[in-house]
Amino acid sequence: MKKVVLLLVLALALPVHAKRISPQKTRVKPGRAPACVAPTTKKPTAGPQRRPMARRAGKSVAKLAAKPGRKPGARSVAKPASKPATRLAAKPTGKPQARPSSKPVGKPAARPLAQAGPRLAARPSAPPGNEVAKPSASDPERERIETLQEELEAVVRGKVLGRLRVGMRVENLANGRVLFGWRSHVPMDPASNQKVLATTAALLRLGNRFRYRTEVTGPRPDGSGTIEGDIILRGSGDPSLRSRHIDAMAADLATAGVTRVTGSVLGDPRRIGSDESVPSARAPLRVGGSAIEIRVRPGEKVGGRPQVSIRPASDAFVLVNEAKTRQRGRTRLSVAILRAGGRFQVKVGGKISKARGEAVLFRAPPSPPLYAAVLLRHALAQAGIVVQGPAGINSGEARSRVARDRMWEGHLFALGQQGSDVAPPLEEGGQSRAEILALHESDTLPVLLRRVNKNSDNEWAERVLETVGAEVLGGAPTTGKGVRVLRESLAEFGLPPSEFSPANGSGLGHRNRVTAAGMTTLLRRLYFDPRVGPEIMQSLSVGGVDGTTRNRFRGTSSAHRVRAKTGTLSGVSCLSGFVGDGRDILAFSILVEGHRKRAVSAVRAAQVSAVNAMMRFAQHGASMPPAEEGAPGTDYETGEEADDDQGPAAESP
Repeated sequence: MKKVVLLLVLALALPVHAKRISPQKTRVKPGRAPACVAPTTKKPTAGPQRRPMARRAGKSVAKLAAKPGRKPGARSVAKPASKPATRLAAKPTGKPQARPSSKPVGKPAARPLAQAGPRLAARPSAPPGNEVAKPSASDPERERIETLQEELEAVVRGKVLGRLRVGMRVENLANGRVLFGWRSHVPMDPASNQKVLATTAALLRLGNRFRYRTEVTGPRPDGSGTIEGDIILRGSGDPSLRSRHIDAMAADLATAGVTRVTGSVLGDPRRIGSDESVPSARAPLRVGGSAIEIRVRPGEKVGGRPQVSIRPASDAFVLVNEAKTRQRGRTRLSVAILRAGGRFQVKVGGKISKARGEAVLFRAPPSPPLYAAVLLRHALAQAGIVVQGPAGINSGEARSRVARDRMWEGHLFALGQQGSDVAPPLEEGGQSRAEILALHESDTLPVLLRRVNKNSDNEWAERVLETVGAEVLGGAPTTGKGVRVLRESLAEFGLPPSEFSPANGSGLGHRNRVTAAGMTTLLRRLYFDPRVGPEIMQSLSVGGVDGTTRNRFRGTSSAHRVRAKTGTLSGVSCLSGFVGDGRDILAFSILVEGHRKRAVSAVRAAQVSAVNAMMRFAQHGASMPPAEEGAPGTDYETGEEADDDQGPAAESP
């Protein structure tokens, strides 16, 4: 019994004794096996071991790595490797260093690559080469084509165009072969090259026989030549309408026996064939090439009012003279013309010098339909026809008066806003009593388009495109309708929609886009289309002869042999057309962007050099005459194109 109790006591005391021994056994240094403890797979207990490990974790990685088996020099190598790693980890990655203080070591070397990404994307790409492959060795035209490609590439890479954005395309119309391409599918600003697109759509939709009409309508005159009521002047958007045409219609009325008009002369702001009018749009009734003339003469006394006269003479002008006469000094006058109902208020201010004498100023009327009515009333008086009423607008105030006439009894009319150019629609029954008393028709459309393309007339181009939209879609003429018809027409004509993006008809502004490939495609199709090709060819300027290229190409082999459309805006210079004679006719387009205004002459000279190279190709390498290329700084163009900040070109009567 005593032996059993003793064994139990020893069994209980043995674990306690083992715990007292185990800490001493675990204090053995790393790398040395204990002499009296057998190996075991049991994990060491936590507690006493984790405290020294936690304290050591705060020490540098370099010191821990250098302790076991450290050799001389190991510490000096480990420390520099650890410091850049801790610096890179501490700094934010989103802020690149412009100048690294030391060379990156190991993996941190990948950081400069991340910095280089945006910089490389922002840099302009290297100038491209010719998109057209060189001809094969068996090509009979190899030498000619290679010479042309080398000359054109030399022009594009030259000191003038080498730093600019250039799009170029050259095609041989005889076989449809593309001879040269340089960014030919990049959309660029066409400037006035846009007029070629607009005039093409006009010919396709309106036809070669289209003419604008301007009409004078009203009641039929009685036996004594008296017209009881008002007469109305209405147009269809004719850009060529001039005051001489208004005079001719007045003369026709006098020849027809009209002697008296009891009503007024009213200008209608709506287009013939439409009851819709848009005040913000260009008025379909507008007399171009004429303006209100204001003559100011010094008064007799210093400080007094000068003498002011207005032409054409009409009671539609209300003069407000606030100017003064001075003895000497400069003449500084201001003239403002405002629409006041059915009349114009002409306000003259400033000072006029007696030493300087008479001053003549010209101002555009704020309401073209009203001014056209003023011109017609004046022309009727000159033709001997008495007009009892004033000039006015065919809107609400006029219709209320017309509705009281006996000839309009039984018809209902809507009234328009007072002093507005918006005319509400008339009832058909009222219009049926009116007759055409006088008529003016413009020249045919192909003749008018010569003014658009040869002289690059912006106003005419916009009116032609608006007419296309109104004739096809109906209603008032607007740019939006014209652009819609332009897109549809050119797509049906075969020009890919991806090659052009129109915004207007003149090319003013910087919203239009076209590619050099798109321009040459259009020119090639025009050349072979009998419906519109001959008319477009006739409308282009002839180099060294007329239009905007009349001062280009003189003294070169291209003179008289190039038909082209120019384009000039701020920082934009374009030239597209045809060059050559005989069996080799080339279609080309040269679009240039990014130059300064003072460099435009050099850019035009480079374009001339490129066209001359094409002409030499067409002449099978014939030698060029002296001074073929001309001076790079020579201004080859003094035409009527205007920059977008200068407004449309001035019209001639």
